[in-house]
Amino acid sequence: MNTQLLRIPGADGLRALACLLVVWHHTTQRFNPENSASWIQNIHFFGMRGEVGVSLFFVLSGCLLSLPFWNSFVNGGRAPNLRFYGINRAARIIPAYWFNLIFCTAIAIWAFDQNINWWRLISGLLFINSYHYSSFFPAELNGPLWSIGLEVSCYVLLPIILFAIIKNTKKISIAIIGMITWILALQILNPWIIDTFMTSNKLKGWQYGLTGGAKQWLPYWNVGSFFAQFLCGSLAALIIVALRAHGTLKSRLFDLSFVVFSIAAILLVATRLAPGAPDSFTQQPYIAPFYAILMAAALVSASLSTQIYKLLDNKLFRWIAKLSFSIYLWHMFLIEIIQRKFLGKYVYYGLTDSLQWVFISSIVLTASILIAATSWRFLESPVLKYARKVTTI
Repeated sequence: MNTQLLRIPGADGLRALACLLVVWHHTTQRFNPENSASWIQNIHFFGMRGEVGVSLFFVLSGCLLSLPFWNSFVNGGRAPNLRFYGINRAARIIPAYWFNLIFCTAIAIWAFDQNINWWRLISGLLFINSYHYSSFFPAELNGPLWSIGLEVSCYVLLPIILFAIIKNTKKISIAIIGMITWILALQILNPWIIDTFMTSNKLKGWQYGLTGGAKQWLPYWNVGSFFAQFLCGSLAALIIVALRAHGTLKSRLFDLSFVVFSIAAILLVATRLAPGAPDSFTQQPYIAPFYAILMAAALVSASLSTQIYKLLDNKLFRWIAKLSFSIYLWHMFLIEIIQRKFLGKYVYYGLTDSLQWVFISSIVLTASILIAATSWRFLESPVLKYARKVTTI
Protein backbone atom coordinates (compact mmCIF):
# COMPACT_ATOMS: atom_id res chain seq x y z
CA MET A 1 0.00 0.00 0.00
CA ASN A 2 1.14 3.54 -0.78
CA THR A 3 3.06 4.75 2.28
CA GLN A 4 1.47 8.19 1.92
CA LEU A 5 -1.91 6.59 2.59
CA LEU A 6 -0.54 5.15 5.83
CA ARG A 7 0.81 8.46 7.12
CA ILE A 8 -1.25 10.99 9.04
CA PRO A 9 0.25 14.50 9.17
CA GLY A 10 0.42 15.71 12.76
CA ALA A 11 0.25 12.24 14.32
CA ASP A 12 3.95 12.14 15.21
CA GLY A 13 3.73 15.48 16.96
CA LEU A 14 0.68 14.41 18.95
CA ARG A 15 2.41 11.17 19.93
CA ALA A 16 5.40 13.14 21.20
CA LEU A 17 3.06 15.42 23.16
CA ALA A 18 1.27 12.41 24.65
CA CYS A 19 4.60 10.98 25.79
CA LEU A 20 5.80 14.28 27.28
CA LEU A 21 2.46 14.78 29.04
CA VAL A 22 2.80 11.43 30.82
CA VAL A 23 6.38 12.16 31.94
CA TRP A 24 5.34 15.65 33.03
CA HIS A 25 2.47 14.16 35.02
CA HIS A 26 4.58 11.63 36.90
CA THR A 27 7.36 14.10 37.73
CA THR A 28 4.78 16.68 38.79
CA GLN A 29 3.31 14.22 41.27
CA ARG A 30 6.55 14.47 43.28
CA PHE A 31 6.26 18.25 43.79
CA ASN A 32 4.28 20.21 46.37
CA PRO A 33 3.65 23.74 45.02
CA GLU A 34 1.90 25.03 48.15
CA ASN A 35 4.46 27.74 48.89
CA SER A 36 5.42 28.47 45.28
CA ALA A 37 4.48 31.40 43.05
CA SER A 38 1.06 31.29 41.41
CA TRP A 39 2.49 30.63 37.93
CA ILE A 40 4.37 27.59 39.26
CA GLN A 41 1.15 26.38 40.86
CA ASN A 42 -0.55 26.70 37.48
CA ILE A 43 2.19 24.60 35.86
CA HIS A 44 1.71 22.03 38.60
CA PHE A 45 -2.08 22.10 38.11
CA PHE A 46 -1.84 21.15 34.46
CA GLY A 47 1.05 18.76 35.06
CA MET A 48 -1.12 16.77 37.45
CA ARG A 49 -3.62 16.48 34.61
CA GLY A 50 -1.02 15.35 32.10
CA GLU A 51 -2.25 11.81 32.68
CA VAL A 52 -4.58 12.40 29.72
CA GLY A 53 -1.54 11.62 27.58
CA VAL A 54 -2.45 7.96 28.11
CA SER A 55 -5.84 8.54 26.50
CA LEU A 56 -4.18 10.35 23.60
CA PHE A 57 -1.88 7.34 23.11
CA PHE A 58 -4.93 5.08 22.77
CA VAL A 59 -6.61 7.44 20.30
CA LEU A 60 -3.46 7.61 18.18
CA SER A 61 -2.95 3.84 18.24
CA GLY A 62 -6.56 3.22 17.25
CA CYS A 63 -6.23 5.67 14.39
CA LEU A 64 -2.91 4.50 12.97
CA LEU A 65 -3.68 0.77 13.26
CA SER A 66 -7.09 1.22 11.61
CA LEU A 67 -5.74 3.19 8.67
CA PRO A 68 -4.79 0.19 6.44
CA PHE A 69 -8.21 -1.41 7.04
CA TRP A 70 -10.12 1.75 6.18
CA ASN A 71 -7.89 2.45 3.17
CA SER A 72 -8.70 -0.97 1.72
CA PHE A 73 -12.40 -0.48 2.53
CA VAL A 74 -12.74 2.98 0.96
CA ASN A 75 -10.32 2.54 -1.95
CA GLY A 76 -11.20 -1.05 -2.82
CA GLY A 77 -7.83 -2.59 -2.10
CA ARG A 78 -6.92 -5.93 -0.54
CA ALA A 79 -7.72 -6.20 3.17
CA PRO A 80 -4.70 -6.20 5.50
CA ASN A 81 -3.31 -9.62 6.34
CA LEU A 82 -4.07 -10.46 9.98
CA ARG A 83 -0.93 -12.57 10.26
CA PHE A 84 1.18 -9.59 9.25
CA TYR A 85 -0.84 -7.37 11.57
CA GLY A 86 -0.15 -9.71 14.49
CA ILE A 87 3.55 -10.09 13.70
CA ASN A 88 4.10 -6.36 13.44
CA ARG A 89 2.22 -5.62 16.65
CA ALA A 90 4.14 -8.32 18.51
CA ALA A 91 7.45 -7.01 17.16
CA ARG A 92 6.62 -3.49 18.27
CA ILE A 93 5.46 -4.32 21.78
CA ILE A 94 6.91 -7.59 23.07
CA PRO A 95 10.72 -7.15 22.98
CA ALA A 96 10.93 -3.75 24.69
CA TYR A 97 8.07 -4.46 27.10
CA TRP A 98 9.20 -7.94 28.15
CA PHE A 99 12.78 -6.75 28.64
CA ASN A 100 11.57 -3.83 30.78
CA LEU A 101 9.20 -5.96 32.87
CA ILE A 102 11.79 -8.67 33.53
CA PHE A 103 14.53 -6.09 34.24
CA CYS A 104 12.33 -4.14 36.70
CA THR A 105 11.37 -7.37 38.46
CA ALA A 106 15.01 -8.47 38.70
CA ILE A 107 16.11 -5.09 40.12
CA ALA A 108 13.29 -5.21 42.67
CA ILE A 109 14.58 -8.60 43.86
CA TRP A 110 18.30 -7.81 43.71
CA ALA A 111 18.45 -4.18 44.89
CA PHE A 112 15.41 -3.96 47.15
CA ASP A 113 15.06 -7.52 48.47
CA GLN A 114 11.48 -7.82 47.28
CA ASN A 115 9.96 -11.26 46.92
CA ILE A 116 9.01 -12.13 43.38
CA ASN A 117 5.27 -12.13 42.70
CA TRP A 118 4.96 -14.78 40.02
CA TRP A 119 1.29 -14.03 39.37
CA ARG A 120 1.99 -10.38 38.60
CA LEU A 121 5.00 -11.21 36.44
CA ILE A 122 3.37 -13.99 34.43
CA SER A 123 0.12 -12.10 33.91
CA GLY A 124 2.15 -9.12 32.75
CA LEU A 125 4.13 -11.23 30.30
CA LEU A 126 0.86 -12.66 28.96
CA PHE A 127 -0.78 -9.20 28.77
CA ILE A 128 -3.68 -10.23 31.01
CA ASN A 129 -2.63 -8.17 34.05
CA SER A 130 -5.32 -5.52 33.57
CA TYR A 131 -8.24 -7.77 34.45
CA HIS A 132 -7.68 -8.17 38.19
CA TYR A 133 -6.44 -5.82 40.87
CA SER A 134 -3.90 -8.35 42.19
CA SER A 135 -2.01 -8.26 38.89
CA PHE A 136 -3.02 -4.87 37.50
CA PHE A 137 0.43 -3.38 38.16
CA PRO A 138 2.81 -6.10 36.92
CA ALA A 139 6.02 -4.50 38.28
CA GLU A 140 6.43 -2.84 41.68
CA LEU A 141 9.07 -0.46 40.31
CA ASN A 142 7.15 0.52 37.18
CA GLY A 143 3.49 1.34 37.69
CA PRO A 144 2.73 2.62 34.14
CA LEU A 145 3.18 -0.88 32.72
CA TRP A 146 -0.47 -1.43 33.66
CA SER A 147 -1.58 0.11 30.36
CA ILE A 148 0.27 -2.32 28.07
CA GLY A 149 -2.13 -5.18 28.75
CA LEU A 150 -5.10 -2.97 27.90
CA GLU A 151 -3.37 -1.77 24.75
CA VAL A 152 -2.79 -5.34 23.59
CA SER A 153 -6.43 -6.20 24.32
CA CYS A 154 -7.40 -3.35 22.01
CA TYR A 155 -5.05 -4.73 19.33
CA VAL A 156 -6.93 -8.02 19.46
CA LEU A 157 -10.42 -6.51 19.48
CA LEU A 158 -9.85 -3.93 16.73
CA PRO A 159 -9.80 -6.25 13.66
CA ILE A 160 -12.89 -8.05 14.94
CA ILE A 161 -14.92 -4.82 15.02
CA LEU A 162 -13.53 -3.52 11.74
CA PHE A 163 -14.22 -6.75 9.86
CA ALA A 164 -17.72 -6.91 11.35
CA ILE A 165 -18.45 -3.46 9.95
CA ILE A 166 -16.63 -3.87 6.62
CA LYS A 167 -18.29 -7.24 5.94
CA ASN A 168 -21.78 -5.77 6.31
CA THR A 169 -21.55 -2.58 4.27
CA LYS A 170 -19.77 -0.88 1.39
CA LYS A 171 -20.97 2.59 2.28
CA ILE A 172 -18.75 4.98 4.19
CA SER A 173 -21.72 6.61 5.90
CA ILE A 174 -22.94 3.26 7.25
CA ALA A 175 -19.42 2.41 8.43
CA ILE A 176 -19.26 5.71 10.32
CA ILE A 177 -22.63 4.96 11.91
CA GLY A 178 -21.36 1.49 12.81
CA MET A 179 -18.31 2.92 14.56
CA ILE A 180 -20.40 5.43 16.48
CA THR A 181 -22.79 2.64 17.47
CA TRP A 182 -19.94 0.58 18.93
CA ILE A 183 -18.62 3.56 20.89
CA LEU A 184 -22.10 4.28 22.25
CA ALA A 185 -22.65 0.60 23.07
CA LEU A 186 -19.49 0.60 25.19
CA GLN A 187 -20.77 3.66 27.06
CA ILE A 188 -24.02 1.84 27.82
CA LEU A 189 -22.08 -1.25 28.90
CA ASN A 190 -19.76 0.64 31.25
CA PRO A 191 -22.20 1.04 34.21
CA TRP A 192 -22.88 -2.70 34.11
CA ILE A 193 -19.13 -3.45 34.16
CA ILE A 194 -18.68 -1.19 37.17
CA ASP A 195 -21.62 -2.66 39.09
CA THR A 196 -20.70 -6.26 38.29
CA PHE A 197 -16.96 -6.13 38.94
CA MET A 198 -16.70 -3.57 41.76
CA THR A 199 -13.84 -4.41 44.11
CA SER A 200 -14.26 -4.83 47.87
CA ASN A 201 -13.31 -2.07 50.31
CA LYS A 202 -10.78 -4.24 52.16
CA LEU A 203 -7.24 -2.79 51.84
CA LYS A 204 -8.53 -0.47 49.13
CA GLY A 205 -6.68 2.78 48.40
CA TRP A 206 -3.23 4.02 47.47
CA GLN A 207 -2.15 3.94 51.12
CA TYR A 208 -2.01 0.15 50.67
CA GLY A 209 0.44 0.30 47.78
CA LEU A 210 -0.06 -0.53 44.13
CA THR A 211 -2.46 -3.39 44.82
CA GLY A 212 -4.62 -1.13 46.96
CA GLY A 213 -4.46 1.52 44.26
CA ALA A 214 -5.49 -1.02 41.67
CA LYS A 215 -8.55 -1.90 43.78
CA GLN A 216 -9.44 1.79 43.75
CA TRP A 217 -9.00 2.10 39.99
CA LEU A 218 -10.82 -1.09 39.07
CA PRO A 219 -13.29 -1.60 37.55
CA TYR A 220 -13.31 2.02 36.29
CA TRP A 221 -10.05 1.43 34.37
CA ASN A 222 -11.63 -1.36 32.32
CA VAL A 223 -11.00 -2.62 28.79
CA GLY A 224 -14.40 -1.35 27.58
CA SER A 225 -13.55 2.24 28.43
CA PHE A 226 -10.11 2.08 26.84
CA PHE A 227 -11.39 0.28 23.75
CA ALA A 228 -13.96 3.04 23.29
CA GLN A 229 -11.10 5.56 23.30
CA PHE A 230 -9.27 3.31 20.84
CA LEU A 231 -12.34 3.28 18.59
CA CYS A 232 -12.53 7.08 18.69
CA GLY A 233 -9.13 7.01 17.02
CA SER A 234 -10.35 4.39 14.54
CA LEU A 235 -13.32 6.59 13.68
CA ALA A 236 -10.90 9.47 13.08
CA ALA A 237 -8.96 7.25 10.65
CA LEU A 238 -12.15 6.40 8.74
CA ILE A 239 -13.06 10.08 8.46
CA ILE A 240 -9.53 10.98 7.29
CA VAL A 241 -9.60 8.26 4.61
CA ALA A 242 -13.09 9.31 3.50
CA LEU A 243 -12.08 12.97 3.21
CA ARG A 244 -9.00 12.01 1.21
CA ALA A 245 -11.08 9.82 -1.10
CA HIS A 246 -13.44 12.73 -1.74
CA GLY A 247 -10.51 14.92 -2.71
CA THR A 248 -10.72 17.24 0.30
CA LEU A 249 -7.86 19.71 0.15
CA LYS A 250 -5.79 21.10 2.97
CA SER A 251 -7.35 24.26 4.32
CA ARG A 252 -6.79 26.90 6.97
CA LEU A 253 -10.23 26.02 8.26
CA PHE A 254 -8.71 22.75 9.47
CA ASP A 255 -5.94 24.70 11.22
CA LEU A 256 -8.65 26.70 12.97
CA SER A 257 -10.67 23.61 13.86
CA PHE A 258 -7.56 21.99 15.35
CA VAL A 259 -7.09 25.01 17.60
CA VAL A 260 -10.76 24.96 18.60
CA PHE A 261 -10.81 21.24 19.43
CA SER A 262 -7.50 21.48 21.29
CA ILE A 263 -8.65 24.42 23.41
CA ALA A 264 -11.91 22.59 24.12
CA ALA A 265 -9.93 19.54 25.28
CA ILE A 266 -7.71 21.67 27.53
CA LEU A 267 -10.73 23.41 29.06
CA LEU A 268 -12.45 20.07 29.60
CA VAL A 269 -9.39 18.73 31.40
CA ALA A 270 -8.99 21.91 33.46
CA THR A 271 -12.60 22.01 34.61
CA ARG A 272 -13.56 18.34 34.98
CA LEU A 273 -10.56 16.10 35.46
CA ALA A 274 -9.76 14.90 38.98
CA PRO A 275 -6.28 13.35 38.69
CA GLY A 276 -6.27 9.62 39.29
CA ALA A 277 -10.04 9.38 39.58
CA PRO A 278 -12.87 8.48 37.19
CA ASP A 279 -15.05 11.29 35.91
CA SER A 280 -18.09 11.90 38.10
CA PHE A 281 -20.43 11.76 35.09
CA THR A 282 -19.00 9.11 32.76
CA GLN A 283 -17.38 7.04 35.54
CA GLN A 284 -14.38 6.54 33.25
CA PRO A 285 -10.74 7.67 33.41
CA TYR A 286 -9.49 10.71 31.50
CA ILE A 287 -13.03 12.07 31.05
CA ALA A 288 -13.63 9.35 28.47
CA PRO A 289 -15.05 9.35 25.94
CA PHE A 290 -15.34 13.15 25.63
CA TYR A 291 -11.62 13.94 25.82
CA ALA A 292 -10.87 11.11 23.36
CA ILE A 293 -13.53 12.43 20.94
CA LEU A 294 -12.06 15.93 21.04
CA MET A 295 -8.53 14.65 20.42
CA ALA A 296 -9.77 12.42 17.60
CA ALA A 297 -11.36 15.50 16.03
CA ALA A 298 -8.10 17.42 16.53
CA LEU A 299 -6.23 14.59 14.80
CA VAL A 300 -8.56 14.75 11.79
CA SER A 301 -8.09 18.52 11.66
CA ALA A 302 -4.30 18.28 11.86
CA SER A 303 -4.20 15.79 9.00
CA LEU A 304 -5.73 18.36 6.62
CA SER A 305 -4.24 21.51 8.10
CA THR A 306 -1.90 23.80 6.18
CA GLN A 307 0.42 24.82 9.04
CA ILE A 308 -0.48 22.97 12.25
CA TYR A 309 0.83 19.63 11.04
CA LYS A 310 4.17 21.26 10.23
CA LEU A 311 4.43 22.65 13.75
CA LEU A 312 3.51 19.29 15.24
CA ASP A 313 5.76 17.17 13.06
CA ASN A 314 8.96 19.08 13.67
CA LYS A 315 12.22 17.11 13.73
CA LEU A 316 12.45 17.01 17.51
CA PHE A 317 8.90 15.77 17.99
CA ARG A 318 9.26 13.19 15.24
CA TRP A 319 12.35 11.85 17.00
CA ILE A 320 10.61 11.79 20.39
CA ALA A 321 7.61 10.09 18.78
CA LYS A 322 9.89 7.32 17.48
CA LEU A 323 11.25 6.80 21.00
CA SER A 324 7.98 7.43 22.83
CA PHE A 325 7.18 3.80 23.65
CA SER A 326 10.47 3.24 25.47
CA ILE A 327 10.36 6.67 27.11
CA TYR A 328 7.00 5.62 28.50
CA LEU A 329 8.41 2.27 29.61
CA TRP A 330 11.47 3.64 31.43
CA HIS A 331 10.65 7.03 32.97
CA MET A 332 8.81 5.74 36.05
CA PHE A 333 11.51 3.17 36.78
CA LEU A 334 14.01 6.04 36.92
CA ILE A 335 11.71 8.02 39.22
CA GLU A 336 11.45 5.04 41.57
CA ILE A 337 15.21 4.47 41.60
CA ILE A 338 15.86 8.14 42.41
CA GLN A 339 13.35 8.01 45.26
CA ARG A 340 14.41 4.65 46.72
CA LYS A 341 18.20 4.99 46.34
CA PHE A 342 19.12 8.68 46.24
CA LEU A 343 16.41 11.04 47.51
CA GLY A 344 13.92 9.72 50.04
CA LYS A 345 11.69 12.78 49.87
CA TYR A 346 11.15 12.31 46.13
CA VAL A 347 7.70 10.89 46.84
CA TYR A 348 4.16 11.99 46.08
CA TYR A 349 4.05 15.75 46.88
CA GLY A 350 7.43 15.35 48.60
CA LEU A 351 9.58 18.08 47.01
CA THR A 352 9.01 21.71 47.95
CA ASP A 353 11.94 23.35 46.15
CA SER A 354 10.83 24.21 42.62
CA LEU A 355 14.38 24.39 41.25
CA GLN A 356 15.17 20.97 42.67
CA TRP A 357 11.98 19.64 41.11
CA VAL A 358 12.91 21.07 37.69
CA PHE A 359 16.45 19.70 37.97
CA ILE A 360 15.38 16.16 38.88
CA SER A 361 12.59 16.20 36.29
CA SER A 362 15.16 17.15 33.65
CA ILE A 363 17.35 14.24 34.74
CA VAL A 364 14.39 11.84 34.47
CA LEU A 365 13.42 13.08 30.99
CA THR A 366 16.98 13.15 29.66
CA ALA A 367 17.87 9.71 31.04
CA SER A 368 14.60 8.27 29.72
CA ILE A 369 15.36 9.58 26.24
CA LEU A 370 18.91 8.21 26.33
CA ILE A 371 17.72 4.77 27.41
CA ALA A 372 14.94 4.88 24.81
CA ALA A 373 17.40 5.83 22.06
CA THR A 374 19.62 2.92 23.05
CA SER A 375 16.65 0.56 23.13
CA TRP A 376 15.55 1.74 19.69
CA ARG A 377 19.02 1.36 18.20
CA PHE A 378 19.87 -2.09 19.54
CA LEU A 379 16.52 -3.77 20.27
CA GLU A 380 13.36 -2.26 18.84
CA SER A 381 14.54 -1.17 15.40
CA PRO A 382 16.33 -4.45 14.54
CA VAL A 383 13.31 -6.51 15.59
CA LEU A 384 10.92 -4.29 13.62
CA LYS A 385 13.12 -4.49 10.52
CA TYR A 386 13.21 -8.27 10.79
CA ALA A 387 9.44 -8.43 11.26
CA ARG A 388 8.86 -6.26 8.20
CA LYS A 389 11.23 -8.44 6.22
CA VAL A 390 9.30 -11.54 7.28
CA THR A 391 5.93 -9.99 6.37
CA THR A 392 7.10 -9.03 2.89
CA ILE A 393 8.27 -12.52 1.95
